[in-house]
Parts: sequence; C-alpha cells; structure tokens
Amino acid sequence: MLNDEVDEKLSHLSLEQLTNLLEKVKQKTAEKKQAIKAASKAPPRTQNDIQKLAELQGLDLSGLMREISKR
Repeated sequence: MLNDEVDEKLSHLSLEQLTNLLEKVKQKTAEKKQAIKAASKAPPRTQNDIQKLAELQGLDLSGLMREISKR
C-alpha cells in the first residue's frame, strides 16, 4: 500500500475514528513489544523458539543472527 492510498483512506475518517484507530495501533505496538520482551528473556531452546523470536522482531533467521551479533 502506497502512502497516497493510506492518506486517502484515512482522510475519510472522522476525528473520533482516527482517535480510536490510534489507540488500537498503540495497543498493538505495546502488545508486540511485550511479546518480544517475553520471548527474549529466556534463551531459545528449540528451532521453533528461534523462529518465533525472529518473527516477533520482523526478521528472518539470518536477520536475527545479524541483530544478535550487533549486541
């Protein structure tokens, strides 16, 4: 979706709808951060744990490995 398409869809929403949408986005962001934090506390024990951690951070396995090596 292009920025112009997003702008057009959002321009038709009322202020109340935009406020509700913003709250939903903030909530989903907080939930995702919490899930990443929870998944990062214990070291991964299986391949599924590693894949889940990568997915939560929006990375593939090689991207996750690069991110880990930066730390």
